[in-house]
Amino acid sequence: MKVVSIGDLVVDYYYKNGKLLGINGGMSSHNIVANLSNMGVCTASYGVCGDDPQGMIAIKSLSDVGVDVSGIDVKNEINTRCFHVSYTDTDGKLSFSSKKRCAFCNNKKWYEESMIDKNKIINNLNSDDILIFDNLNKENQYIIDNTKNIKMLDLGQYYELDNYTDNEVVSKLNSHFDIINLNERVEKYLLKRFKLKNLTDILSLLNSKLVIVTRGKKGADFVFDNILYHKTLDVISEETDSTGAGDAFFSVFIKEYIDNNFAISKEFIDDTFKKAVRLTNKVVKKMGARGHINNLYKIKKKDDYCTCLNFDLVVRKKIKRCNININNLEKRVLNAVNSKAYDELKQVDFKDLDNCLFIGTGGSFSAAYFASRVINNLYGINAFPLLPRDVKYRNNSKVQKIILFSYSGTTKDLITATEDILSDKKIIVTKSQKQKVVMKTGINKSNIISYQSASNKSKERGFLAFEGVLSPASLFFRLYIEKSNLNLNISNFISDALEYWKEYFKKYFKENKDKLKKMLVFKNILNIFYGDYTNSCAFDLESKIIESGIFNAILHEKKNFSHGRFINYENLNNK
Repeated sequence: MKVVSIGDLVVDYYYKNGKLLGINGGMSSHNIVANLSNMGVCTASYGVCGDDPQGMIAIKSLSDVGVDVSGIDVKNEINTRCFHVSYTDTDGKLSFSSKKRCAFCNNKKWYEESMIDKNKIINNLNSDDILIFDNLNKENQYIIDNTKNIKMLDLGQYYELDNYTDNEVVSKLNSHFDIINLNERVEKYLLKRFKLKNLTDILSLLNSKLVIVTRGKKGADFVFDNILYHKTLDVISEETDSTGAGDAFFSVFIKEYIDNNFAISKEFIDDTFKKAVRLTNKVVKKMGARGHINNLYKIKKKDDYCTCLNFDLVVRKKIKRCNININNLEKRVLNAVNSKAYDELKQVDFKDLDNCLFIGTGGSFSAAYFASRVINNLYGINAFPLLPRDVKYRNNSKVQKIILFSYSGTTKDLITATEDILSDKKIIVTKSQKQKVVMKTGINKSNIISYQSASNKSKERGFLAFEGVLSPASLFFRLYIEKSNLNLNISNFISDALEYWKEYFKKYFKENKDKLKKMLVFKNILNIFYGDYTNSCAFDLESKIIESGIFNAILHEKKNFSHGRFINYENLNNK
């Protein structure tokens, strides 16, 4: 089973204040399957486009989100349909216009009669495919009338209905669709044309299982089993562009309808409405009907052509964030360990404490674990490294100090887990500006240790932490060196250590290339053994492997590697 959108492909151009922001695929039925594909539903698009740059974008925009585009015909004799959506910001208020003519040159790339091959589409359909339509042109109607598949209709315009008699319109709509999604314009048109009293009468006219009318910020109405349900929005999101909200809203109902074995009830409507609103809240914050799924495609003018006629696609440069972070690592760690943060760390009177918690999550947990070992070794106090959830569900009445490790300074898990503990007991070690942390957490400025400095303001980008692990760990390592009266220059040690391990692994990877290729297979499971002084490294390695999404990793404490565990490990290796 797959969900199939049917119809001619469209490309939407988006403008703001006379400037072209970008382009993306459009058309309601195709927008719906793009949303469904993003939810993990098997989808396909059957349609047609021109053999032009716009057609390439129309197909690419679907393919990029996982929609099967093998059923799309590319025809030399037509130009891909284009729509132009313009926003103008006047005194903070956005005005909106949508038309078929270019905002720059007034050129129109639009053909009226659908060019889809209806017989070819019917032949390619499976009996369990679910069909999505967004208009009732002749070709679509032929497919509707000559297939027994489950069908959905997203009807946002009615001009095609004006060419038919009342009986013909009823014949087009009646008993063909499980769910019909209307907007207020089409609702008013049907009420007026057929002299109906309310939405319940529309359901009787259409004879569908469910009729939905989306009303923007006012919510939505649902008619099922001749009963009207009105749903309102609890929270109204700030809008950037609402063009794709209705399509996304309907896609959630289609997804849940499938998951619910094609059954509809009041509970189904209540639950699905909440899910649909959550998605539309994301949609309206992005520019473009599919902006929440993939960003607008950036294009640039080609030769002397207007961008509505010809263009080059601007390929986004792939930023090697990990590479950048590694290249800047030594500089950032040295700046941190020699910053005022170390002087502030020295002011924490650990020797007078009995119980202290060190809390972090992800890569920061490695730094928290290392710091707890340092403080325990120096002062002999109870220093426990914990994850946020472990803190939330334990008795902390005897805890005197909590050290939070957070690169941003505002990690939600850490703040929530310690919300019942007095602020003056908490110290945050962070790269963020102190005032930002104060504003978001309410923790006193004097309890914030920030290793940001005038020469070390830039932050790591990406979700794999390097500086966020080594910088706070290095601060505690320096504390250990000085309190232990070791004759060791911390800056030289860090530089030498980073250089040593860089060369070590460079040589190791080169000499063991074939062995590593066999071991490091995508979606493989890596077993990591730790114990003694390797705990922090193991926790960090496991975190990075998991967060990279390349492998799964299992941690094994060496002293806990029992006979049964060993046998299981051997069996796994033999599979």
